[in-house]
Amino acid sequence: MRVKSFLGRAPLYFSLLLLVFYINGAYGQFSVIATSPNHGATGVDSTGTCSITFSSAIDTSARFPYPEDFFVNIMFYPDSLVGPPDSITLSPDTGTVYVHNLHLSPNIAYFFVIGNAVSQSGDSLGIPHSIVFTTGSNLPTGTISGTISYPGSDPYGTLVILFGANPFEQDEEDEENAVNGTVIPDSSGTYTIDYVAPGTYWPAAIQNFYIDQWGDIEIQAGSAIGFYDFDGDNRPDSIEVSAGSQISGIDISLFLVTPQTARDPLPMLEALAQAWASDAYLVRLGGDVDPNGHSLFWHYVFYSPSLMRHQAWFIAGDLIVKIKLDETIEDTLAVPVNWLNSDTIMTIAEAHGGREFRMNNPDAVMYGSLGYLDFDSKEEPLMPFTEYPQKFAPLYKLKRARNHQRALFFKTIDPEYISLPAIWVVEYYSHSSGNYFYLIIDAESGIVLNEATTASIAEQQALPVAQDWAGDAELWMIVSQGTNVDSIARTEVWNCLYYSPSVDSLHFVAVWGQLPIAEGPQEWIAPDTTTVPTGWLDSDEAIALAEAAGGAAYRNANEDIFVNAYLSRWFHGPNPDLTVWKFEYTSSTANPLEFLVDAMNDTLISGIDDEGEKSLPSQFALSQNYPNPFNPITQINYALPKDCQVKLEVHNILGQKVASLVDGKQEAGYKTASWDAGSLSSGIYFYRLQAGDFVQTRKMVLLK
Repeated sequence: MRVKSFLGRAPLYFSLLLLVFYINGAYGQFSVIATSPNHGATGVDSTGTCSITFSSAIDTSARFPYPEDFFVNIMFYPDSLVGPPDSITLSPDTGTVYVHNLHLSPNIAYFFVIGNAVSQSGDSLGIPHSIVFTTGSNLPTGTISGTISYPGSDPYGTLVILFGANPFEQDEEDEENAVNGTVIPDSSGTYTIDYVAPGTYWPAAIQNFYIDQWGDIEIQAGSAIGFYDFDGDNRPDSIEVSAGSQISGIDISLFLVTPQTARDPLPMLEALAQAWASDAYLVRLGGDVDPNGHSLFWHYVFYSPSLMRHQAWFIAGDLIVKIKLDETIEDTLAVPVNWLNSDTIMTIAEAHGGREFRMNNPDAVMYGSLGYLDFDSKEEPLMPFTEYPQKFAPLYKLKRARNHQRALFFKTIDPEYISLPAIWVVEYYSHSSGNYFYLIIDAESGIVLNEATTASIAEQQALPVAQDWAGDAELWMIVSQGTNVDSIARTEVWNCLYYSPSVDSLHFVAVWGQLPIAEGPQEWIAPDTTTVPTGWLDSDEAIALAEAAGGAAYRNANEDIFVNAYLSRWFHGPNPDLTVWKFEYTSSTANPLEFLVDAMNDTLISGIDDEGEKSLPSQFALSQNYPNPFNPITQINYALPKDCQVKLEVHNILGQKVASLVDGKQEAGYKTASWDAGSLSSGIYFYRLQAGDFVQTRKMVLLK
């Protein structure tokens, strides 16, 4: 079991799922009365039948997350079974469950915890049940004993666990390591864990828990947890066990876990931080949250300039844990003192798509974190490309690509150059569907920063970044970057391309909502260096013409609508004197539709006219593919002023044809062809258009 399970992951939806099944304040009579193998058994047949006998008939319609969709909730260590059971049967009175051939490994000591089951009368287990047994010839003889105290309450039913590593400081790479334990059988609180092998252990205790879909022990509202803290420094202490050791006096106090907002425990945490270092201040916090902004635990990180060190604490209700960090943290910027509390943030998140996500994903869990953006630390960064992931693959997702461009995040950017605000990131995630949804919210104003915007709003954020690259950078092109443009021309990500005469190259800045998230050199071969003049029509005004000319009707008549938008002077039209918005409508139920809008004069250049006929280009043209470089899909646009035979082919650098995209007669108009190079290797390729007597070839780069 990992600490991020024990304290950090705690999916709240299972608390609701199991509410009708789980332990409540009154201890039920339903219990485990026997197991086979029994506690302390040796020489257990690794292919034999295991059984659990309950005090009354079991309800087999009850379902628990682990083992998946089973009617008994069980955790076991180690969890590496050779294979699934051959079969599961019940006794005639349905009071005993038989598991035929659990496929145990030979010469292994196992620790099983039966967390819950439901009787046919609707009672849950009064307390969990634990056993230790081995498929080998003997068990170790060490013991650990002590007392569990729960001030103001009863320690009855508490699970005392020995962890093979500090449960509050493990990372996701650590193996499950709840290696042994026992359940308190009465109100005395005394316990003895037997059959303890030599080693180093971190004792902890938990009451009122559940076992999640990963087979890990989880807290829930009303849980009580504690750990062995010999010196009282709020840090878990370990014990050393040698062969046959009989260790006593390992006493643990339990603390009630109650949901709270991020600010509720802050004064206590600030006092602890300033006792550690008088100049300490908060730089980061996070925790699982419910729709009301409450969490069972919060994780806080403070920084001391004088010590040049970070220190972190977990807090879960009344329990405070001082921990070492399991990662290198570079954040040294204090979050503003007036940051919005988690309950306010979740109200905003729910109103901006979170509630809808939960309705569509009933098992959704949420995580909230306060701090400053750090895209570069994530191999799979926060990005909104779940619906159309093939349309954009951010280069900084790959470590090797970080040599080619830099991701934008606050801690490495000069505040005079660009200042990203302190933010709350709220993540919604569904385990069953794999769907996720992110919101980035300004921690002081509550503005949702990554919501879809029009092009001009995004370009205002991109321009300071581009001008830091080159002071004479001017806008060359804007493209909707792989996310759908809605009917009022908002999209989540805009890619702004700039040209610098002094550097004589192109540079891109990707903006997610109002956040610059990535920048780097653009390797297109620009057909011209003419930049977009100031005063261009924003995307919402431009698309209004396209929608009125047929775009709205196309949306209403078809399914799976996806719209791309482009602003440029040269990229899409035969006339370089025009600054053009191009809108490409595509659907799985209709042919693509395209509109060109004069971005300086607010007029429709081509599209569907009043008579319902599409106007035609005045000359042949082959545009540079987009994106370029690409991986693995790119689009090629070309213009046909008249009907003609068309060949569009792709060749490798040796001149060998690798793809034929078009070969046949086409009607006049603006055309788009897509090429998926997923089966080919990275490199330079050439695409050649032959339309009547018109022939043109361009270069493109596949970069995987």
